[in-house]
Amino acid sequence: MDEQFYGVTTIQPAGVAILIVCIIATLAVPRKWAAFPLVILMMAIPSAQRFVIADLDFNFIRLVVITGFLRVFVRKEYLGFQIQLPDKAVVLWMIWAIIAFTMLRDGFSGFVTRSGYMLEAVGCYFLGRVYLRDMFDLRRLIVLMGIASIPMVGVFLFERFNGRNLFAQFGGVPEFTKVRQGRLRCQGPFSHPILAGIFWANIVPWLGAMWFTRAIPRTMLAFYIVCILGIIVNTASSTPVMSLIFSIIGFIFYFYRRYMNYVRWGLVTMAITLHLVMEAPVWHLISRVNVVGGSTGWHRFHLMDKAVENFWEWWAIGVESTAHWGWGLFDVTNQYVLEGVRGGILGLILYVFFLGSIFWLLGKAMRHANSKAELIILWASGTMVFVNVAGFFAVSYFGQTESAFFLFLGISVSLATTAIQTRRAKMREQAAQESISGPDPAPSMNR
Repeated sequence: MDEQFYGVTTIQPAGVAILIVCIIATLAVPRKWAAFPLVILMMAIPSAQRFVIADLDFNFIRLVVITGFLRVFVRKEYLGFQIQLPDKAVVLWMIWAIIAFTMLRDGFSGFVTRSGYMLEAVGCYFLGRVYLRDMFDLRRLIVLMGIASIPMVGVFLFERFNGRNLFAQFGGVPEFTKVRQGRLRCQGPFSHPILAGIFWANIVPWLGAMWFTRAIPRTMLAFYIVCILGIIVNTASSTPVMSLIFSIIGFIFYFYRRYMNYVRWGLVTMAITLHLVMEAPVWHLISRVNVVGGSTGWHRFHLMDKAVENFWEWWAIGVESTAHWGWGLFDVTNQYVLEGVRGGILGLILYVFFLGSIFWLLGKAMRHANSKAELIILWASGTMVFVNVAGFFAVSYFGQTESAFFLFLGISVSLATTAIQTRRAKMREQAAQESISGPDPAPSMNR
């Protein structure tokens, strides 16, 4: 994990050169391209690359986020920004998380550590809100990532056949590829093979939306999909493959969207019923997930079980370490448990409320969708959030994958906001036209 690089300046000349180009581009390019330098940095440079100044860590993503906010305020690109419920929710979660972590880690060091993390995560969220506002912005992003997937799959294939990671020269990732049950687990510039796969799997729902709406030529899109699937397969990890499966399930439900209320309550009822009739708790089902072989499903079940068992230890403001819960449980591979460990029960509730508020806003936007294409893209955005919400039972995010996730959440909220604003503008325009032309004449019985 990236924690081993905290407090240590880790830079490489080529990485610094790419950082400088990304910072200049962030300040110089038009708004519709402004998020691209940040995304390129996420895809190309290990998150361990950083400068340490006066004991403060500034990894490369954090520096570009700061540059992005500087641009937003200098150019006044915040004008017209409409605050939505998820924006309030993420700020509340951020504030409490900083307070809880400060108390948990005894003062200033905890405050600095958690504030830096929030600058990166929540900063990416709000930059996504400002920079990528509509379907056309999303289309440009998908094309960029699709093009980037072409050389990236080549890098992963090189790692697969040679067992050496080309990105090791930047530092922050191992030179020799990890092996599990005879399979090489490629990770490229990412902190872990699972996170590499999830980063690329997260855009699969949007790729599906582009396919159905024909926003991108299908031949080109098919090539992107093959490259992205190649990256995911070479991570040799179950969680990214499960993300693909959940993406497919999410799109299938699009055709049954009118019955989603029944589906949701049905799933809740099924989970409660299984919990009552099973000898083990319902979360024991996680231990049976083993898609690619060698998965640590039992570890994930055991972690959740111990989190429930030790509830009174972490419920207030969290706990400094979970290592004493059991063998290997220092590795908190569950985002929900991690939020409780770092912020207590209130931190977990606020995080879940934040994610839930995005579902609520997307649902509201779908009822205001101005076209079938917009509806499909909004549904794909909800599917992207659903994929991560489901995957959080098996993984916790860090590094550039977490930054990308928050960026994608910001984009999803912007897409929903734009749909709602466009529909309201049309309704106002229609009302104004009706007030000018007057009401339609009453029908006559003689016609």
